[in-house]
This record gives sequence, C-alpha cells and structure tokens, in this order.
Amino acid sequence: MCLKLKINNDKIMRITVLNLIVVTVLLLSGCAMKFPVPDETNQTILIIPVETRQTLGKFIFTLDVSIKGTTGNEGIKHTVEPNQEMLFSYNSQLKPGKYKITKMVMKAKPGFKLGGGAKKRPEKMKDNVEFELQKGKITIIDKMILFQQPQSKLVKPKRGQNQQKKTDAERNLEKIKRKKERKADQEAMKKQRVRQVQLVDLEESFKAKILEELKEVENVDQWKM
Repeated sequence: MCLKLKINNDKIMRITVLNLIVVTVLLLSGCAMKFPVPDETNQTILIIPVETRQTLGKFIFTLDVSIKGTTGNEGIKHTVEPNQEMLFSYNSQLKPGKYKITKMVMKAKPGFKLGGGAKKRPEKMKDNVEFELQKGKITIIDKMILFQQPQSKLVKPKRGQNQQKKTDAERNLEKIKRKKERKADQEAMKKQRVRQVQLVDLEESFKAKILEELKEVENVDQWKM
C-alpha cells in the first residue's frame, strides 16, 4: 500500500514539474518581441529609439507622435509609452516614402491628469526630423525620445513596530511633518526644471544596444537592415 502511494506521489510530482516547464516556455515565448513578415500591409519598419530614466513612480502619460509624409504619403499618429525595459518603439504600417515627425503630444493615462488639468501643449520641434522608409527594410531614425523624471530627496518612512507604539497625537504630528516634507520636495523638484519628454540626437552607443536587441526579435531576419 505504501509502495503504491509512493509511486503515485512520484508520478504526480513528475506531471507537476512537466506542467511548470510547459507554462514557463509558453510565458517566455509570449514575452518575446515579434516583427510581422513583409507583406502588402507591412512594407516597412520604422524604429524610434526610446530611453526611459525613471527615478520616481511610474509615468502617468503616453506620447502621441505625429508622422506625416513629405511626398503625399498618408500620415499616422504613433503612440509611445515610457518603459525602462524597452530601447525602442516600432511601427510597420507606413508605406515606403519620405516622412517627418511634426509634433509630439503627451496624453494622460486613464484616471490621471497632466498639469493640474490644463491642456498640454505639443513638444516643440526645433528641427525637422525627416527620414526615408524603404520597402522590406528596417529604418532606425537618428533621433531618440528621452523620457525622464526629476530626482526626489524624500526618504520613505519605515513601517515597523515603533509605529504601533506611538500615540494618536504623535502620529498626527508625524503626518503633518511628512506633508510639509512632501511639499518642500515637490518645490525642489520643480526647480530642477526637468523636461519629461525630449527629442535628442541618437548616440552611437545607444544605437549599438538597439542593434544587439534586434537580434533577439522574431522575424527580424525577414527584413533588410
């Protein structure tokens, strides 16, 4: 009887381990980036380099990038989301031809507001960002979108047993103190004058990172570089 139970337990363990392996493989394959194969719908691939410097909480906005054709080609609005894990954003819906980025507009995520509800002005384009897309080819533009946040000096309070021993009056005083510290920290971050979104020149070192990451993208070998 004991031998039979042991055999059954070993069998259950083997099945459980096998299921975990299958689930892991499926999850890893689902997370991998995949380019479409070249066809009539996907004739080009545009790559916009993106660097995200996150020093606070998550970004509460996305960025709408307006791209228009310079030779009569139709334009699109491409949405880029700040993400520390990604080095670029891509689009495969544009036809071969010459294009330019005309403006970038920050858009608050659902449930959030930008600038206290004020209408966000488009990021000014100092220079025309022009590029040409060729059929069956991946094009990396020579500019990069930089997302960044100001540096906070505020230290998060430690939650321990000492909090439970404090009186209501002590906790209230600490709450008032933290409120003043947060306000002072917010004023200090404003003085840093950090632009949350910028379009900057693409450095060769960052481009090299993108090229290295592209090697891991599925179907990349179906496209010319």
